[in-house]
Amino acid sequence: MELSCIGVGAGPSNLSLACQIHEEIGHGALFLDRQVDFHWHPGSAFDSTELQVSHFKDLITLVNPRSAYTFVNYLHENGRLYHFLNAQFEAALRAEFEQYLNWAFHRNPLVRGGETVREIRFDGEFRVRTDNAVRGARNVVVGIGRQPQIPSQFQGWTGPNLFHSSEILHIHPEVHKKHVCVVGGGQSGAEVLLHLVGRPNEQWPASITWVSQSESYLAIDNSPFTNELFTPCLSDRFVAMSESQRRLLLRRFMLASEGISENALRAVYQALYRHAFLEPNRCEITLQPGCTVSHCINVGAGHRLTLQHEVEEVEEVTADIVILATGYENAVPGFLEPIAHRLETIDNELAIREDFSVFWDGPRDRRIFVHNANVGQGGLADPNLTLLAWRARRIFDSLMESAPRVNPEPPDFICPTSVESCSDAVAEDGQRDMTRRLLLGGGI
Repeated sequence: MELSCIGVGAGPSNLSLACQIHEEIGHGALFLDRQVDFHWHPGSAFDSTELQVSHFKDLITLVNPRSAYTFVNYLHENGRLYHFLNAQFEAALRAEFEQYLNWAFHRNPLVRGGETVREIRFDGEFRVRTDNAVRGARNVVVGIGRQPQIPSQFQGWTGPNLFHSSEILHIHPEVHKKHVCVVGGGQSGAEVLLHLVGRPNEQWPASITWVSQSESYLAIDNSPFTNELFTPCLSDRFVAMSESQRRLLLRRFMLASEGISENALRAVYQALYRHAFLEPNRCEITLQPGCTVSHCINVGAGHRLTLQHEVEEVEEVTADIVILATGYENAVPGFLEPIAHRLETIDNELAIREDFSVFWDGPRDRRIFVHNANVGQGGLADPNLTLLAWRARRIFDSLMESAPRVNPEPPDFICPTSVESCSDAVAEDGQRDMTRRLLLGGGI
């Protein structure tokens, strides 16, 4: 049977779309995932880590708070709503949010686990091949996320003693009395450091060196006006900007998505205090902000890293174990290889329309949609949970060939004009600093 769409991957993005289709139509779509049970970044899901966004930014609340797939309904159905309120968490624990996502994964009949998509071909319809079957669909929605980023200076050295932070709980490195270097000064780097010093003291490393390219270890900007960047209005506005304006905004507001939570920063500072003044058998923790790793070579069982502080200041660090908290990057998935040459790209991203469909040379009524792979075109919110449900809703509307639904809320405080006005302004004066006026709240 031909389906309206097949979703590849049932992570949060496609799971949101599956929930919306199930509740409003109930059929015509199938979402395939290689996992039998839902696991959310299992290699780095430390027990104590928290979400960096509100639990209302779940699979569906922000587009349909009456849905049975909300996080609040999950708490209610599992008999813990009052306890959750009484616990007064500053943010939901990632472990509990993962339980919620697994609950939705198994509750939704459109989701099928244990099926790995091997390839997608096109012969007038999309043919999606797994180990079990070949299925036809008019549209495909890719929602597998991004892959770990391994900077070039570390490529060729990865293994049990040098690996990406997304694998730390799979590898379980033996760090006792070892010298460990954590590379990357964002939230993942902070969580790795806290994981290492949170072990029983008889399992502590001898030392931890934390390297960050930023001049300091900076808090995420979670202020109200900055959060207006994570709204549908600003997302549409971002799409209407020129490429140079989009890059400017991404640079200026990097800390809106790449900073460290205040709770994590406080915990790191407290760990430094304890190890400096209170622990008799302390672990030496050294912070190295404002530098990059310019070179890495193998030395015995470990690695020697060259740290470039400024133009001429260089330092070498030898580490038994190197953990790369270096983020994630986009890559065209291997299963799209048979049609990859037909897909348009911009930089390292698939080129997308406003409905998140990819520009390609196939029929306009046969589309490939992508989630969470287009920061350069979709804005800071693209990899963030905040617009997860809204993005899925826009894809859903496009699949139904209906106009995007109107946001029931008034315009954002710093987005008083329409996207059309924004586009007109760009055409009239491409040199004006649109980003500055957006944040001042003025019209365009």
